Amino acid sequence: MLSRTKSLFAMSSYKPAGPRLRFPSTGMKGSFGRVLLLLSLLILLVACSSTSQLPAPAPTAHSPAQPTSTLTSGNGGGTGLIALACESGGKAEICTSKLDGSARRQLTHGSGPDLSPAWSPDGKRLVFRAAGADVFEASDIWIMHADGSGQANLTKDKQSNWGATWSPDGKHILFNSARDGARPHLYIMNPNGSGLRRLCPHSNLWEEYPDWSPDGTKIAFMSNVGTSSWVIYVMNADCTGLKQVTQGPGEDGGPRWSPDSKKIAFTSNRTGHAEVYMMNADGSQLIQLTSSPKDTSFNSPDWSPDGTKLLYLHSLPQP
Repeated sequence: MLSRTKSLFAMSSYKPAGPRLRFPSTGMKGSFGRVLLLLSLLILLVACSSTSQLPAPAPTAHSPAQPTSTLTSGNGGGTGLIALACESGGKAEICTSKLDGSARRQLTHGSGPDLSPAWSPDGKRLVFRAAGADVFEASDIWIMHADGSGQANLTKDKQSNWGATWSPDGKHILFNSARDGARPHLYIMNPNGSGLRRLCPHSNLWEEYPDWSPDGTKIAFMSNVGTSSWVIYVMNADCTGLKQVTQGPGEDGGPRWSPDSKKIAFTSNRTGHAEVYMMNADGSQLIQLTSSPKDTSFNSPDWSPDGTKLLYLHSLPQP
């Protein structure tokens, strides 16, 4: 089931200068250390149509005093930073760093895994998933300033809350939660945790990992439509106009809108390997952007603020 892999999706995010760059999951049980993958952050030129050669991994600065980055990337408000989940003490914490891996700074020291950071549109705050130390699904949505200060629990109920993202105006946080049963649905709240409500109360779909289009008009999310079958839906921000825009086969997930709201990047294992794809917002003109003998680790790609590049995770061979 994709959501078990997805905890590795949104572990990172580009910092926004306007729009943002950033994806985790429902059900990773047991020790977080058992699922850590050796990963490398790569930057992909969106304009490139040839995928026979992937860009080389960016050099990463490692310091014994800093946690080792083994997971993901996201968009950071024009400051040249990414937010990511990094390994520290055998579990995930939220860190920020420059694109080359330097100036890494650990922001959280949670009792359980902290992951899936998402930048506010102005780059001043981060929301993230704080999972339970014993039960991963017992997770809440937290918020903090970009320097790690002012950390606050927004949901406070440990009811499988994850997949947080921001509205383009920064006035709301959209996330998914299984608080009303086993099936996750989309919820919306103010940045201080008030005004919590279900976004589409009449929907019966499985709804998770949403992303709000930068123009504010549409929302993309992934949904489970069968065993090992995940697709991407797009709808208007008021829940009307629902349309399934991918058909599989396999697992499609981690949709991310381009800064101009015209395209969606996502990951899919339809070829047998998790790769990065791009399509128009209506699902047309599908393009496979990566091709690799190793999984790209099923992390949702993040757009650069100018829309010319994608940041994504690529698996490295185990030593």
